[in-house]
Amino acid sequence: MNTRFKTFAALLSGALLFSATSVQAQENTPENMTCAEFINLNPKAMSPIAFWMLQDKTVYRGGDTVSLNETTTVGVPQLIEFCKQQPQEKVYAFKDKLHDLVVK
Repeated sequence: MNTRFKTFAALLSGALLFSATSVQAQENTPENMTCAEFINLNPKAMSPIAFWMLQDKTVYRGGDTVSLNETTTVGVPQLIEFCKQQPQEKVYAFKDKLHDLVVK
């Protein structure tokens, strides 16, 4: 009886942890990320977020895009500077400024 209770408790706690984690993952998208969260990221994760932000909901003439190299070398350092100045702002708020710097 005691073993069944422990097994049931373990399964129940695992299910609760999984559901809480999946809800948290849905809320922590790059679109909702604050600058403080962006600055605290692993530097390897910064480029994909900046790249996604520059490509999201943007229609470029002739099907052009911003390359990952441009995003990494120009966009990420500039986005870090924007975020250091306004850490409570959402990263996505700087999309237009960043776009103007990267796309010439």
